[in-house]
Amino acid sequence: MTLEDRLKEFHSGDEEQLSFIFSDKPRLIVNAPAGCGKTTAMVSKIARELSLGNIESNKKVLAMSFSVNASIRIKSDVKELLPSLVDNSKLLLKKLDIANYHNFAMRLLYKYGFLLNEEFINLSEFRIISDSIVIKENLISSSDNYIIEELIKIVTSFDFSQIESVMDQYWETINNTLINKKIITYNGILIAAKKLLSNDNIKKFYTNYYSMIIIDEFQDTNILSYYFIKSLIDNNKVVFLGDGIQRIYGFLGALDDVFQRVETDYSPQIISFKNNYRYNNTSIKELDHLIRAYVDQYIDPKLESSILIKKLQSDTEEVNFISEGIKNIIESNCNVAILLRAGWQGGIIAEKLKDESIHFFNGLYSEDDCEFIDFYNVAIEEFYNNVSGNAVQSSLKKCLQAIKNREHEIYTNDQKKYIFDSLYKLLEKLFEVSKNWEGTTKERYKNIEFSLNNNGLKHMIEYLDEKVVLTTIHSAKGLEWDYVILPQMNKSVFPSWKHMCKKCHNLNSFKLDNDSCTSLLLPEMKTLFREELSVLYVALTRAKKNVFFTVNTGINTHGYPKKENCFINLPGINQLDFAWNDYVS
Repeated sequence: MTLEDRLKEFHSGDEEQLSFIFSDKPRLIVNAPAGCGKTTAMVSKIARELSLGNIESNKKVLAMSFSVNASIRIKSDVKELLPSLVDNSKLLLKKLDIANYHNFAMRLLYKYGFLLNEEFINLSEFRIISDSIVIKENLISSSDNYIIEELIKIVTSFDFSQIESVMDQYWETINNTLINKKIITYNGILIAAKKLLSNDNIKKFYTNYYSMIIIDEFQDTNILSYYFIKSLIDNNKVVFLGDGIQRIYGFLGALDDVFQRVETDYSPQIISFKNNYRYNNTSIKELDHLIRAYVDQYIDPKLESSILIKKLQSDTEEVNFISEGIKNIIESNCNVAILLRAGWQGGIIAEKLKDESIHFFNGLYSEDDCEFIDFYNVAIEEFYNNVSGNAVQSSLKKCLQAIKNREHEIYTNDQKKYIFDSLYKLLEKLFEVSKNWEGTTKERYKNIEFSLNNNGLKHMIEYLDEKVVLTTIHSAKGLEWDYVILPQMNKSVFPSWKHMCKKCHNLNSFKLDNDSCTSLLLPEMKTLFREELSVLYVALTRAKKNVFFTVNTGINTHGYPKKENCFINLPGINQLDFAWNDYVS
């Protein structure tokens, strides 16, 4: 059987996927909702391009994404799926490069950075930090802070009119102040790489070398990333994969019209996947369609859907009910994630699970936590100290022990010990899973190094033995569980007060009715409403079997009664009370 026949059989019945895989158009946008088989279609597309000689022997395919976790998933999915499609998968894998935006930009800086600043010869010694840390630590003058703040403002407001000039000013500022101190920012990495690609010879090499570029999770791309990507596009093929409704990084500047910009700039063929392979549950499919329609249209789409929601009278009642449900799910030999809009919400749930001796993985830390940052610093240092270029298991065990010996350097407050424990468990799992990876010990070393250097351990959550995971929705993106519990569906909690409800209050764009809040869907609230509803969409699409909502209308910390949020009161959503025994099996 030829590869063409194999692909047609593998994707039989899905015309949209087949249209994508067999398209020879130089520019493609693929709209891929959650559960529509995007990953398998992407791997099949890569297999076809590589196997049919569309990629010359001295050229490659580049697969990129915004996030570290997405790029790591691409890496593992390709390794897992490609052998089922082609016989010479090991050979073809050598013709595929995988990176996230910053990782690929760093490769350029390692190779050509000296053209911008001779200090880049020592790039491995650089400290990489965020713009906010630059300001917080007073690393540049107050007058230069203005340029940093101006770039942040432009990135988060999607201001294309001023970006070019501000990028130049930003680069001049950090080049003259930070780089000579062996410090570079995440935004500085992208801007520096873009400057390198403005060199005709460098650009020509990379646009020829990568005959095809596939960009996954494209909806998360911000203005700096978009300019960087454009620098890699010339006569090569480019595929933009993603789902605009899963855009949940608006607060980091993810462009709200990024697919429309591609349409304007490149006139691509547009393909939309339609078949959903994740849900057997009709109610979740209906809820999926309804939420997508609200995000798309920002009006009542006149659709109907039901949610399972338990309304309770206090925090205590709510956590007791959640604990009962988790026990039912564990007994059914299934797994469950309790997903929260923000980490601070989870303290009361974590305490209840501990009191009930329910074993769970606590992922309620953020990438800004000092303990998170220090863990990676120590882990990378000990990885290089103990694992010398080849990831053999004895060296990995030494690395783990060396990190364990330094745990009190990572946290000083015992209340933060869980951050160390959680990250250490993920690292253990990474080392364990690496035993089953194909390739040499040197290749395994490189894959582990990639995860550590890009703070990418959270993708290992899916490999954990724990049947219960407590984490944020943003951390859960790309993962799946049998069941998902979404607690505290309260106004000013989810949606977030900071990101939506505050402005909604100022505009009086809501109506309160007894215990509930209803959005008036004023035009001025459209962007923020869609962003927060997208977060909800990502949360509910993590479930394979069912999603359970809880809310309580007790008294908050300020002495006021809590209200149900506007999302669970959207027109078209029917609220159904439930008992765990009726829906967990």
